Amino acid sequence: MLLLASLVASCARKDSQGAFRVLPRSSPLGGAMTFDLVSDPKTFNPALASETTSTQVLGYLFRGLTRVSPYDGIVKGDLASRWSVDRSGRRVVFTLRRGLRWSDGVPLTAADVVFTFNRIYYNPAVASPVRDVLTVGGKPFRVTAPDPRTVVFETARPFAPLLEELGVEILPAHLLSAAVSQGRFNTVWSVRTPPEKIVGDGPFRLERYLPGQEIVLSKNPLYTPPKGLSGPYAAPLPYLDRLTLRIVPNQNSTLLRFLGGKSDLVSVSPAQVPVLSDKTGEKAFRLLVRGPSQAETFLTFNENPRAPVPKWKIAWFQNRNFRQAVAWAIDRKAMVDVVYNGLGAPIPGPVSPANKAFFDPGVVRYHHDLARSRALLAASGFRKKGSRLYDASGHPVVVVLMTNTESPERLSLAQMVQSMLAPLGIRVRVVPLQFNMLTTLVLSSHQWEMLLFGLTGTLDPHGNATVWRSTGFLHLWNPGEKGPSTPWEGEVDSLFARGETEMDPVRRRALYDRWQEIATREVPLVDLVSPDAITAVRTTLSGITPTPLGGVVPHISLVAQTGRLLLP
Repeated sequence: MLLLASLVASCARKDSQGAFRVLPRSSPLGGAMTFDLVSDPKTFNPALASETTSTQVLGYLFRGLTRVSPYDGIVKGDLASRWSVDRSGRRVVFTLRRGLRWSDGVPLTAADVVFTFNRIYYNPAVASPVRDVLTVGGKPFRVTAPDPRTVVFETARPFAPLLEELGVEILPAHLLSAAVSQGRFNTVWSVRTPPEKIVGDGPFRLERYLPGQEIVLSKNPLYTPPKGLSGPYAAPLPYLDRLTLRIVPNQNSTLLRFLGGKSDLVSVSPAQVPVLSDKTGEKAFRLLVRGPSQAETFLTFNENPRAPVPKWKIAWFQNRNFRQAVAWAIDRKAMVDVVYNGLGAPIPGPVSPANKAFFDPGVVRYHHDLARSRALLAASGFRKKGSRLYDASGHPVVVVLMTNTESPERLSLAQMVQSMLAPLGIRVRVVPLQFNMLTTLVLSSHQWEMLLFGLTGTLDPHGNATVWRSTGFLHLWNPGEKGPSTPWEGEVDSLFARGETEMDPVRRRALYDRWQEIATREVPLVDLVSPDAITAVRTTLSGITPTPLGGVVPHISLVAQTGRLLLP
């Protein structure tokens, strides 16, 4: 996803080799940039956001103690200027940067960090999706502040991904402590909150939000970037005065607006590349191709016994043979060729092959094999009569497959799933819904049967804990579990518990290899394909380059991401 938390100078120019460089501080700054979002945000409260429709905006407004560089994956300071880890690996002392202020002018201190963790993220009354990745051995970190610039984190055990996970947003105690005390925090900073009431510590402030139309962000004059983010000839960040995020109904609309000169940057589907390639000179833009992304597109099944879905359908979805039969029926190569114009790749499991550090090349790679699908279904008592498949109790196998309307590619993938399952006798009805409505059905009312959806990627597998732990906030196929309902879920819980404390990289890699083996054997998520990450950028924007890990970001970036997020 694009979390462009700082933006390049409009005064940059090309050097003789065609690369971009930033002009000296004396050059004029300012200007604005416009790009599109395919859905409204669901919240302006970063502690409650679980989908990129919200975090795409919040990434400009809030910062954490650390950030992960999209160029090399190295953890660097953000609000923290430095840190030290003791010999036990269980105690980390952070020093905050000098002069930090909230956008309302109030000093940001270590007390804000302690408040954010102890009273928000670790508060069981707060519906925060990041709580899953901020514990070790099931226990929260002990967070204290001996002075206004020092924060001490103590963990029950050594915690390998600690520095990465502390990129979570810090929130202002002076504005939110009363709401927490009064039990109102889950409704604070909703999309109906007046923009001036939302106070952050990032490079931009929320100036205006018109639902269904636009979000306007203006430069935060009190923001200062971490040391080292500005080169010797670069001006203080952010360079631009304003960002306008237009809200449009779908990805096709974003492309039409870009070609019409109404936006400056747009994510491009691989299927659109041939058309755009002929227009780069005419329309004064360039295409930046990063290659396979870390995003995960998948099918999943409602296995929740408490869901308002017929019990015989829940029984199908809980049957591993049924899930594997669906996985073997999918022709992923055809999906890449038809939907993504050949610019993408099948993904075998929850870790993308783009993640070289943790991808396990030995996992099961499902491919189009209807004979295996039929054998698995027959072994579980399913029988085909004519063109229809029936379960052992005589129920016809008819399922509703939901996906979101904003993505034409997802709708095309869902229709291909529909046709690929038809030879097995499985009837699929595709129902597209608006993204925010769909997430409510999945995460709150649980009124769904099959789902074609997507998740952002994470560099460290610990970020997957919110999806794969039985008690995880995004444990989509059976949310709200009090503990593992199957032996394999119990083993996955154990692997994540061990992985978070294992400091030896070889042994840690082996734990997550085992998790990937279980994930592809049990297939609660049937992984499909990952398109290449491609962005079209107007030539009036300078200094923007594709990066190996973070999509397309400026030459200076403050990207940070903790845990997996639902991707529209």
